[in-house]
Amino acid sequence: MKTRKALLLIVVLALAVSLFAGCTGGATTTTGATTTKATTTGGTTTGGTTAAPSETQFPEIPGGTLKLTARIPDFNQSSDGTKVHQEWQKKMEDYLGVTLDITWERTPWADYQTNELVILQSGDVADVTTNSKGLAVNEFGDEGLLLDLSKYTDYMTNFFEYVENTNGGQAYVFNKDGSLYYFMDGFYNPDDIQGAQSFTSFAYRFDVLKANDLKPATTVSEFTKLVEDLQALIDNGTSTAKYVIMNSTKDYSIYRGFVGIFHTWDCLYFRDGEWSYGPIEDNFREMLAYLNTLYAGDYIDPEFATSDYNGGVEKATTGYALVCPTLWSGSAAGWNTAKTDATMEWGLAYLPSHDEYGTAWKWGSRQDSKSVESRMGIYISAKTEYPEYVVSMIDYQYNDDMVNMLNWGFEGETFQVDANGNRTFVDAIMNSDSPATEVAKHGIMASSVCRSGIPFTPLNFNAMLAVSSNPEPWWNPTEGFYEGKYWIESDRNGGAESVSPYDRPPIVYLTAEEQASAAQLRYGGICEAYVRENALKFITGELNINDDTAWQNYISGVKSQTDDDFDGILEMLMENTDMTTVNP
Repeated sequence: MKTRKALLLIVVLALAVSLFAGCTGGATTTTGATTTKATTTGGTTTGGTTAAPSETQFPEIPGGTLKLTARIPDFNQSSDGTKVHQEWQKKMEDYLGVTLDITWERTPWADYQTNELVILQSGDVADVTTNSKGLAVNEFGDEGLLLDLSKYTDYMTNFFEYVENTNGGQAYVFNKDGSLYYFMDGFYNPDDIQGAQSFTSFAYRFDVLKANDLKPATTVSEFTKLVEDLQALIDNGTSTAKYVIMNSTKDYSIYRGFVGIFHTWDCLYFRDGEWSYGPIEDNFREMLAYLNTLYAGDYIDPEFATSDYNGGVEKATTGYALVCPTLWSGSAAGWNTAKTDATMEWGLAYLPSHDEYGTAWKWGSRQDSKSVESRMGIYISAKTEYPEYVVSMIDYQYNDDMVNMLNWGFEGETFQVDANGNRTFVDAIMNSDSPATEVAKHGIMASSVCRSGIPFTPLNFNAMLAVSSNPEPWWNPTEGFYEGKYWIESDRNGGAESVSPYDRPPIVYLTAEEQASAAQLRYGGICEAYVRENALKFITGELNINDDTAWQNYISGVKSQTDDDFDGILEMLMENTDMTTVNP
């Protein structure tokens, strides 16, 4: 039987939208030698300076200098020395009323993710640390390594403004016992764009479709017919493509592009009033059967499970295939830039609907307004000397004044405001070869190329869309061929019915041990590898998807992977679900 620690190391990549949180914790105040901050309430702005909330008690710091160690990742570009990062410290010092002496421990993002849990297991916790492992860190909080923020909620007025707008509210962030061990990552979606950045569209060779009077598919039956028509173009030499369908990378199973079409999912999720493991549902089997027919017809590139990302780019840009069902925002634009044939044009259309199930579900639909998400965040050492100041410091990163500066920079220099109060980046940024890289030079986080302050801080969706979402060719049956941005078009073309139940789960009150148990059924959990291995066999025909015995053996195999009883995990989740938070 594996230990919980070993299990956590296996599931560190299970960072999809969190399903598991806890009950509301009571706000308490700390005791000891204190001073009262007689300042503006709730982090409001006065005269351009934002001050810490009133009626909170702060201990005296000898010499007025707060010394901290901050352990953070660096992304494509380090924030060190950028104007935004420097201004972040000035604003923090004004807000807290102390001088900050921060030792920054920086690690490249990929290495940071790999090493974070290993460092935590060693007991080495900096005063403040970026959390890339989501709920997995709760176990270390239970062991006393991380500060229990539930004891400092009086110092978290800005953070809870994001919490209250999140699906489930405070129940989403607190653990079953009322504890809270990290600030969850924030997101601000002012225009309520419920789009997504991946697996919400199929990419098609628009140039081939236009030249042969064809259109992207709006239904599964249309897609089947379109695949046949495209194969005919290959067979008669009209198209030089080798196959109709390709996968963008082996890192994502090709079925990821189809699960939402068949109204199932490829991990644990809540649907129709109960928790379900998608890969053993009848709908998942139906989807695999459909993919098997496509593979049996020689429509799918046989390297769909072995070709890596670079191989996918090569296939897309050299005319190897005509359709790709698994891709991210920007993929089509990137392929069009790197194409080897000047006439080639990749474009996007929303996922085909199913004749029986209706509108396809998309993956990763954003919530409106302000919200938090448990996949990333920030935790504080239980041994930090002045927790009141450190909690207030992280909380201020959720203040509108700080969020705007981190995402937009400085008025007149990096952004401008129109008569309606809308912000836009200046021409020098937007007309550059790479606006995403240009804003990063200032330390602006909108493109995620660079992240100033202590990641993760709330991302402004509009700022991100401005510099990170390039226009790409799109098609829909009403407007025909046009240009649009992935996040916006996936919302506009999908509509409210396209929001997957995976993205709007109810609240579940779980202990750290129960969270680890449930993680076995989530993305990156121990069941996923078995599912992917056997789904591949069903798709290629090595296993007969129409054989009931083979399917039941597969289900038994999936259930045998967990340390805990598989069905018992689902029952545990139901017993701890707050049914009043179920989306209608």
